[in-house]
Amino acid sequence: MSKQSEHLRDQARRAERLSLTISDLEASVKLKDLSQQYDADAERLEKADGPVSGTTRGGLQR
Repeated sequence: MSKQSEHLRDQARRAERLSLTISDLEASVKLKDLSQQYDADAERLEKADGPVSGTTRGGLQR
């Protein structure tokens, strides 16, 4: 996971937590949408980056 995708995931979790703590329904829905968008952006970034050099999904290459 790159630092950028990790940051997007962190932002997604923050937006999701905030959406659960506010009483304004419209703002809560927008924050949930934002959280989903951050996660989708992180997913696209991770797929574009591919596996880290020297590793595979199963572990280190030999």
